[in-house]
Amino acid sequence: MTDLAVVCDFDGTATLLDIGDEISKRFGGLEHFQEQKERFARGELDTRGIIESIYARVVAAEPEISSFAVEAARLTPGFVELIAAARERGAPFYLASGGLRQYIEAVLEAHLPAELRQHARLRANEGIFSPSKPLRVRFPSDQESRRAGCSVCGSCKRVSIAEARREGKSYVLGIGDGFADRCLVQFVDRTFAREGSYLQRYCLERGLAHTAFTDLHGAAEAVRRHGSC
Repeated sequence: MTDLAVVCDFDGTATLLDIGDEISKRFGGLEHFQEQKERFARGELDTRGIIESIYARVVAAEPEISSFAVEAARLTPGFVELIAAARERGAPFYLASGGLRQYIEAVLEAHLPAELRQHARLRANEGIFSPSKPLRVRFPSDQESRRAGCSVCGSCKRVSIAEARREGKSYVLGIGDGFADRCLVQFVDRTFAREGSYLQRYCLERGLAHTAFTDLHGAAEAVRRHGSC
């Protein structure tokens, strides 16, 4: 039995684009999206707040959103191999995201074989869709996140890390790119940060060890080689 677990972000990490952002721009308008990002940059919104606000003008039914997500999504090269490597090693694979479960599941359904979808443990938020009212967000892991010490994410990646630790996984490999992945890098044993991303800048500014990536083949190889001499 391996001591390894993998906790991987979705938007901008498993995928080349941030699909949640693309949904906001397409269905809520580019101007509104940019305004919310500017508010976030000024510190007026925390992670939970930006997740809620970018969807505040999105009015669309779930199938329409999911169909758009499938068309917009391109998996980062090496992502399929990464899950396959974790499955082969018997390492739990947590797909931990601040995005919405429904569009993530649609993307995985379209782009991953069934055995790899089954191996991925998805931890994400829930969209409450309506064809006549703005999309709302529910945060199923909010209380767990707060108990883990985070009050700003709404769906903190610490929850997945803690779950892996409870299962006896003493070595957690984390992969991410964004602001919310600050919580990831603080609690994993090795970090892969997308090159040029917020997370990489955060690591560089604080002298935090990390491996920069442009694709996920290196992370997949790290999983395959974990524990070998």
